Amino acid sequence: MNRTTALLVALAILLGHALALHKTVSGEIAPPYDSAYVSYRIARSFVQTGNFAWQAGTFGLESYPSLAWIGVAALAERLYLPVNVFCQAVGFLSAFASVLVLGQFSPTRLSGVIAPLLFVVSGGIASAALSGTETAFFAFAIAFAFLAYERGWRVPLGIALVVVVATRPQGALFASALVLIEILRRAIRRKSDARPQLWLALAAPILAALAIAWLRVQTTGNYDSAWLEQLTNLGKRVRREGLEYLLDFLVASGTAPLFAFPLWYLVRGALSGIAIRACALTVVWALIVMQGGGGSLPFFEAMTPILAIMLVAVQEAMQIALDSKRSGWPQLTWVLFFAGLLTSSLASKFPGDIGPIRFEALHRRWMEPRTLARFGYEEKNGRMGLSEEILTTERLREIGLFLRDHVDPGYTVLSPWPGAIGYLSRMHVVDPLGRTTPSPGMSRTRAWEGLPRADVARALDERPEYIVPLIRFGTSAPNVQEIATAWSKSLDVDPHKPQRSLGIRAQLAEYELISVPCANPWARAALFPSGHFYFLRRRDLGLAPRLHVTVEGRAFRVDVEHRSHEQLADLRVQLVDRSGAIFTLRPTGELDETEAASLRTHLLLYTTGERRITLAEASLPDGFEALELRAVLRNPGAIGDSPFANACEEVVVPLE
Repeated sequence: MNRTTALLVALAILLGHALALHKTVSGEIAPPYDSAYVSYRIARSFVQTGNFAWQAGTFGLESYPSLAWIGVAALAERLYLPVNVFCQAVGFLSAFASVLVLGQFSPTRLSGVIAPLLFVVSGGIASAALSGTETAFFAFAIAFAFLAYERGWRVPLGIALVVVVATRPQGALFASALVLIEILRRAIRRKSDARPQLWLALAAPILAALAIAWLRVQTTGNYDSAWLEQLTNLGKRVRREGLEYLLDFLVASGTAPLFAFPLWYLVRGALSGIAIRACALTVVWALIVMQGGGGSLPFFEAMTPILAIMLVAVQEAMQIALDSKRSGWPQLTWVLFFAGLLTSSLASKFPGDIGPIRFEALHRRWMEPRTLARFGYEEKNGRMGLSEEILTTERLREIGLFLRDHVDPGYTVLSPWPGAIGYLSRMHVVDPLGRTTPSPGMSRTRAWEGLPRADVARALDERPEYIVPLIRFGTSAPNVQEIATAWSKSLDVDPHKPQRSLGIRAQLAEYELISVPCANPWARAALFPSGHFYFLRRRDLGLAPRLHVTVEGRAFRVDVEHRSHEQLADLRVQLVDRSGAIFTLRPTGELDETEAASLRTHLLLYTTGERRITLAEASLPDGFEALELRAVLRNPGAIGDSPFANACEEVVVPLE
């Protein structure tokens, strides 16, 4: 097999790998990650209104860190192209281009396809290719900048580094590391070194960074990005999370352990110059990731941009090993290379047995993360984490579409997952963590990296009309204490103070829980296991349904008035006898001594206008003497009598 054929095979593997990973359960290409929709909304706002912001008053670069990616989304918006499809296509082509760039680092040897092959089997680049985020584009820009630097291409190097700086704040530190490498290289160079002067090209990213900083100062008064501010104000928790993230990457990525090859030859002093520089850039990037608290997207997305350069170092070291005269060393190198391919492939599959080999339990333990998960996520490593990200984004898209189609656009929505909801609903969406807009009391936004926390109580003090309380759905409706505890534990700045949870609970008591049907006919049933999801809605809006009970003799009728959007509820009718015992009517007309029964289940309430709609007509059981009748609508799956159990005010009608 020649090099050209090997590179074509690598591109085919990347195509199949990306399509196999980034898909829904039904086999379709999955939508972009939720965070990508933040850039899409800023781009749409800029193109349609000239307002470069998530919402009026916040500079776009404060809400999303990638100026270049907002520009890509704005281009699609301006050309009237589907933004998510266009951005996914750009990411996919960027991943392809990265493979071709890698193929240029050792163009005369067949072993020069080691890096491309390891690259395309990596779940990091395969998942990033269709993620709709800037990750694959960023990885290509970094890889091309390194190639241009090694080849001495002045203009391409300058352009590539400007793109790197404009794509993410981390790009400025990458460019700074490259400048430092050039200074050291010039200081120790030999007289025979005829490399061209690259100072003008290396000055370009510095000028670009200064221009972005000037733009930020003019609009926000801050010269540094939210990410850089976080980097300079680190806590022990952030560093610990960053270190554990790197350990997970080393253990579960498949290719990371092969970095031991260049480190071994570096210690021995046998590593080539290009490999030494690739090692240095990889280590610098790892330190940046560690100090920033790691990442939260699947397949170690925070390490994906440097993956190509890391594999260049691995390839250079493996070539030294393949040329070794030591008996068995070249053969061992090929064994380890294929082991790297195999482990990367296993990380990209769902846990399961391999033929007769009982591998599932070990695979699940292997994919168990050390780091903390984002609120609402489990964030397993490997394929499970990617599937969760895709499923969650699909859910958030459905929630955003429901808000767009059924809720007053003048209302405000509070959601810890603002991306797809904000983009699709077009409403005023507030992130309580302060990443898209500053949290109440804060002067600027927080970084998307790591696990930021905010003053949840102050965010609730803004009294948004709707709240998206959770994205994981069980068989029972959540109660107020469960939501308050979860928000306090995972989002609040003081999670260990019990009074914080109690305060948040008191604020949430001003809201009612509503069960909303999944109205999109194209949505998969698996998105919402019970066919509905939950909102919190302010009680004082007066949008809850109202029951009316009419009793004539032993017959009764329950009617409903509903002035709001579609809502699901169960109708519970109870009778109280002379002894005070409570019995619940079942659909058959029989009495049930438990409170879990319902007269009607999963009623879909539509707007009734000025009319009343009859929900039930029945008669009291023969021979049963009741003192009063109680009727109420309850959220499906609600347990007990918590403030979130009922979907309306209970109606009590005396029968004597």
